[in-house]
Amino acid sequence: MGASMAAQAVLRAVRQKEGDNNAVKYSDYDILCAINEVLRYLNVDLSNKQAECLRHIREYDEDQENDAIRAINEAHMGMVGYVPQGFEDYQKRGAKLPDDFVSLISVQRLDDLYAMHPAPNLSDVNPSTYYVAGGRIFVPCKSFRMTYYMSVSPVMDVEKDTIDLPDIFFEPIVKLVRLVLNNGDADAMTQAVNLAVDEAIPKRRYKRVRQKMPFYL
Repeated sequence: MGASMAAQAVLRAVRQKEGDNNAVKYSDYDILCAINEVLRYLNVDLSNKQAECLRHIREYDEDQENDAIRAINEAHMGMVGYVPQGFEDYQKRGAKLPDDFVSLISVQRLDDLYAMHPAPNLSDVNPSTYYVAGGRIFVPCKSFRMTYYMSVSPVMDVEKDTIDLPDIFFEPIVKLVRLVLNNGDADAMTQAVNLAVDEAIPKRRYKRVRQKMPFYL
């Protein structure tokens, strides 16, 4: 496991810990629901603590998007009932925020990497500012890089999906899923998640530190 973990691996670990390899106590659906409940709690706690594992970068390029839209429209030209897609205009219409968007960290123009700052109102947007409203970000430039806090998507297919969290969270997730399955109440879950995150985040930071090499004469 690396930057993500297989949902099926979590399910198997839960079954092993619960002594339920034959799926007598819990169905796959029971465990799937428990995994997603744990992810909802983790999203809240990790977001509140601004955990680095939820930081994500998305680059936008208006010309590239419009080239793709133009190609789609041309491919469907003449088809009955087809309504041509409108072109992107980041300044007037704004760019759609990612589906996993939680909160914004920074916005940079790609042409010069200038760090833009938020405008108080849409009417105040200028070449050095941006504005976020209605699930869209309004930026008066054709390409920019956005760094933001994301949410971990729920598992839809336990056999195929992955959980977008680093492997340091594997064992905590397994423990928390078992707590849900054994009817852990909301207060117990909140406390358990808070403790699990507080333990995992320092371990992850430590793992990323380059080890000092011994010095020999």
